This record gives sequence, C-alpha cells and structure tokens, in this order.
Amino acid sequence: MTQIPARHLGAIAAIRPDLAALPMLLHTEGWDSDAVEAGGTIFKFHKRPEAIPRLRKEARILALIRPRVPLAVPDMRLHEAPELCSEHAKIPGEMIETPQYAVLSDAQRDAMATTLAAFYAALHAIPVDVAQAAGAEPNPGWPPAREIMQLVEATLPPGLHAWARAVLTAYDAVPSSRTTFCYYDGHGWNMAFDHQRGVLNGVYDFADAGLGPRAKDLCYSSFISTDLTERLVTAYEAATGETVDRRQVALYTAIQRLAELGAGAKDLSWFVANVVHWHDYMQGRAELRL
Repeated sequence: MTQIPARHLGAIAAIRPDLAALPMLLHTEGWDSDAVEAGGTIFKFHKRPEAIPRLRKEARILALIRPRVPLAVPDMRLHEAPELCSEHAKIPGEMIETPQYAVLSDAQRDAMATTLAAFYAALHAIPVDVAQAAGAEPNPGWPPAREIMQLVEATLPPGLHAWARAVLTAYDAVPSSRTTFCYYDGHGWNMAFDHQRGVLNGVYDFADAGLGPRAKDLCYSSFISTDLTERLVTAYEAATGETVDRRQVALYTAIQRLAELGAGAKDLSWFVANVVHWHDYMQGRAELRL
C-alpha cells in the first residue's frame, strides 16, 4: 500500500484536526490529483503544478452546477494553506465498471440512464456565458489526425489501420454543432454507485468540464457499457425533446479510444483492447459501420 505523503497528513491535521487520528486511505488513480479519504471526507492534492489552476477551476465549476443539477456532486471547499488542497464530503458509493453494470437488472439500468440523462439535461441547460464566468473554457479536444495515426500505426494490429483512417475521415466531416457546457468525464471511475441497492448516488471530478459539442459529452458512459450509452441517449432525448446523433456519439467514442493509445495511465494492452472492442461494436451495427 502506498504511504500517504507527510505533507498531505500535515495539511489535513492543520485543516481538520478532528480527522487527524482517523484511518486514512490514499487514492492515486486520478490524472491531476491524489485523494486522501479520512472519515467520510475527501481531500484532493495536485500531482503537478499545471493541475493547480484546474483544481481551483473545479471548485468554481462545482459551485456553479451544484444547485442546478438533480444529482449529487461534491460540495468542494478550497484550502490555500499549509498546502493547496480541496475538501468535500464523500458521496456514498463506489466506482462502477463493466462487470458491475452487467449484473444490474433491466429496471436498474433504466433508472441509472434516466438519472444520468436528467443530470446532463440540467448541465447542458446552463447558459454558456454563465459557465464562462465560472471559468469554463473551450474543450481542447484530441490531437490532430496525423498524430493519432502515428499512435495507431505504432500500437494497433495492421488490420485496424484502415478502420482508424475511416474513423478520422468521418470525424473530420462531422458538422459544427452548438457549443454547450459539458462534463466531459462521465465514466464509471467518476461515479458514486450504491452496488447493494443498484442506484447511482452522484458523480465527481469536474476538472475537465468545459465548452464544446454535446455529442462528445454523451460518449463517456460507453467505458461502462454501450448498453448504458444507448439507454442514456434515449432518456436524454425524452428529457430534453432534442434529437441526439448517435453516429456522432459513436465517432467521438472511437476518436477518444484511438487518441488515448498514448495516454500511458494504464498498460498499453488495456487501451488496445478498448479500441478493438469499439471497432467490433461499430462494425457490428449497420448504422455505425465504416
């Protein structure tokens, strides 16, 4: 087990001396921050200097969206000293991944999709200028096609190269869409799911929230299951009265899987398997086939 850095322990003792003697658990899976869990409270500490403004932005974004969405998100408080960190009460629940989703009943899957759809509908309804005032910026998107193809050719079997080129061509042809304030991180590692009851309690980690296309925001749930994304899109259309282009959602997912071949956060085989899975999914659906 990784030891909690002494500076983190010192900061927690100074900020919340009532928690200093409690057992603590270090979470290191985050891209920007490590988290220390102490007695139902989560403290986030930046991993690198460039994560500092993102942590500050996240606190402002959460203050904006928390009263506007029907799903629990962290009530985050920033501490500047003795070390910059954030503090919020843990939302009860654990991450949800594909195996856990697979055992849910049909009714539980529908309920999860409906809950997420209501959250996204409320989030996307926040005016862009209001989100900008809170610090939301245009989402940077993914690397250029040339860079992605270099990753593809260096990591994927040759049989997938033509498909990857077709994905990039189709993606480049996607028409511009309305700019929307989006989450851009709604995968199962950022969800607080009650596995005993089969209920989604909340979502967290809003450092990547920003402005961009709505279809991209609805693709992250496919890391859990394509079934969840299909149910989510259907529920979202019912909640908003708007039509979602499912082909665009699939293309954003494909580009994400290809671009993350160079992420390095996990073993390369994990990223390759994700690409293979998505290739098989799209090629198995006539309306998505390339």
